[in-house]
Amino acid sequence: MSGTGKKPTEITIKLLCPSLSKMAQVVVWEDQRIDLGSISRAFGLDPSTLRLNGHFISRGVDLIASSLTWNSLLSFFSSKGLPTGRDQCDALLVTGKLCKVGLKRGHDSLDFQNGIGKMIESENAVNIKGIQLEAINLIKNKKLKESS
Repeated sequence: MSGTGKKPTEITIKLLCPSLSKMAQVVVWEDQRIDLGSISRAFGLDPSTLRLNGHFISRGVDLIASSLTWNSLLSFFSSKGLPTGRDQCDALLVTGKLCKVGLKRGHDSLDFQNGIGKMIESENAVNIKGIQLEAINLIKNKKLKESS
C-alpha cells in the first residue's frame, strides 16, 4: 500500500496466448507485483521466455517481477496503445516457448500463492480467431518498428 492511504483496488485482467488459442484471466491487486510464474504455468509456457505484449519483464528467482506492479505495467501499456487486459478484445498478449514435455501444465494450477489472486481459465471458448490475428499483427508491427 502506498503512503497516500488509498486502499489498493482488485482488478481482473484478461490474458490471451495466441499460439495456444487459450484465454485466461487473473484477479490481482493493482499494487501487487506481477507473478510471472503463475502466468507461465496457466499457459504451460517456460517462465524464462514469457513476454507480455511482446515485452520481457524482469523477474527474481521466485518468478515475481522485481519491482513492477500491475498498475504501473498497465499504465505503461496504455500509454503505448497496447492491450491492457480490460476485456477479451483488449487481452494482454502472452507469448513464450512451451514447457518441455513431462512438466506439469498450467491448467492444473488453480490459484496464486497465499490466495492473493487467482487464475481463472476462460470457460467459454468464444471464437477468438479475430483477436488472435490482431494479436499476431500487433506483435509483427512492434518487431518491425523495433528493427527500423
